[in-house]
Amino acid sequence: MAVDNLNDINKLECRDNDYSVSISGIAGLSVRIYPNGKKEYYLRYTHPHIDGKRPRMMLGKINDISLYEVKYKAESILNMVAKGVDPKALQQHQQVNKYAHLKNATFAEVAQAWRDHKTLSSHKGKSKLSFSESTLEYWDLCLGYMCREIGDLRMNDITSEMILTVCEAIQNNENQAAFVGASTRLYTEKVFSFAVARGLCDRNVAIDTRGELAPASSGNHLPAITKPDQFATLLNDMSNFKGANKITLEAMNLLPYVFVRSIDLRSMRWQDIDWDNKLWGFSPTKGEGRDDMVSQLVVPLATQVIQRLRSIQAATGHNEYVFASMRASCNPYISKAALVQVFHRLGYKEVQCAHGFRASAKTLLMEQPELRYSDIVTELQLGHRIKDTHGGAYNRLDEIDTRVRMMQDWANYIDKLRDFPKKEP
Repeated sequence: MAVDNLNDINKLECRDNDYSVSISGIAGLSVRIYPNGKKEYYLRYTHPHIDGKRPRMMLGKINDISLYEVKYKAESILNMVAKGVDPKALQQHQQVNKYAHLKNATFAEVAQAWRDHKTLSSHKGKSKLSFSESTLEYWDLCLGYMCREIGDLRMNDITSEMILTVCEAIQNNENQAAFVGASTRLYTEKVFSFAVARGLCDRNVAIDTRGELAPASSGNHLPAITKPDQFATLLNDMSNFKGANKITLEAMNLLPYVFVRSIDLRSMRWQDIDWDNKLWGFSPTKGEGRDDMVSQLVVPLATQVIQRLRSIQAATGHNEYVFASMRASCNPYISKAALVQVFHRLGYKEVQCAHGFRASAKTLLMEQPELRYSDIVTELQLGHRIKDTHGGAYNRLDEIDTRVRMMQDWANYIDKLRDFPKKEP
């Protein structure tokens, strides 16, 4: 049986197993029908150099390409075969060398290719990530700095000193937060990594700038651990510590998951928890009247956090506050001193404090390969407002879907660190 036109193809019914039907007029051309209803055009041809081999090429889905185009494409391929060219090998070669024209191109050209690659992969469903307009604008903001300074230089002519100079200048701009300079360095490293992997330049010189800038986190430099191995040890020590009352210990061990300020965690109220949507919404204490802080913050609660809160609910659910004070005092919830003393007793004085988990989380979320979340998302989760190059409010979107995914990934990551800490050499 063979089909002659699109109407015949549309009448082909699905079966339990996929099957093929020839298309009349061109030898080897067929349409394949799958149990889920998908239909695709294929062409089998005789290999020009290997006897007995008949490769198969997919020419497109019936919804994406017309039958006329498919036949024209099939005829072109068969003409190539007649001339001794293997079209499938040629196609694979062209795919491998997709960026060959950018060999040692300028930074601006490669940066645009990197951006196009990321957005195209996401659009075609080849990437698990999707990028909002605010994220794309932030990429353009950061890489725009680099392109203005070194965009016309060839990739192999750029040095780590040049990259560092640009990023330091951004951090010294009074209208910018430190994280913008750090972001520019990170995205520049990604562009170079993209180029090296595709043979467009010799090495990733941006790697040499790691650790040379002011931290991405802003504000006072309170003690915070930002190395995975050390953080894993801290998490283990916290989990095994018994030198405080139950509610204080619960607060201490919940803090790494949500990385809010100590006062906001200690004053957490049961009525602010949306159990159905796994969200905690509140007004950050330090957000009142400040241009650099949000007035309302939503914290997505990972599955592990919900489980911990349910456990705490059995003890303090009858109170207004999650971490209600167990002592007869004027404080309705545990005091700042209670958390401070816990870390001192653990032996982490001047090493890690309650507020330091904000810097710990931001740094690890940005830098660890299995996480790699952007500055804009981590800053939003910290409750920071983002400013543009002119000092005005940046076009801030909630990025809530990305933040929900990030907070669950973060919870899984720190659980893995705690359960399987790497041993120091």
